[in-house]
Amino acid sequence: MTVALERPPAVRAGDGRDPAELVSAETFAKLVRYATEHHHVHRFYAADGVRQALLYLKAVCDNPGVRIVPDVSVDPFWHDLLMHTQEYEQFEQDHNNGRRLHHVPIRLDDISSGAAMERTIPILHATGYRVDMLWWETGESCCPPNPPVPCNPD
Repeated sequence: MTVALERPPAVRAGDGRDPAELVSAETFAKLVRYATEHHHVHRFYAADGVRQALLYLKAVCDNPGVRIVPDVSVDPFWHDLLMHTQEYEQFEQDHNNGRRLHHVPIRLDDISSGAAMERTIPILHATGYRVDMLWWETGESCCPPNPPVPCNPD
């Protein structure tokens, strides 16, 4: 006999509100479908990745002028949201007073030293949304060493 769970049990997901609430149920489902197909991953994994990307963007909106960074595991899901321009614009309207949230991949000592990631984690928790530390464990930001020209600040 085989037993299939509707949803795997949460592992170290933490407390707080569900970041999926930051967008409409329709938008969340659309982003999860896209991530599942685009990254060839299970929908539970895709849903958790989308949640953490939304959480990260909420933290960015709540802390203008503070450099925080997504973990390498979260960044692809931010890219997925960027691909959905109408939904991304709606997120900006709802959470950033309509101001644009730009994705500017740069590599600074602040990022490569890990200082930006250390600053990011408490800011994520301060949003009141659930931070799943499994998605933030690498401590690596999205921009690799020796990034291509668009990532360089010069």
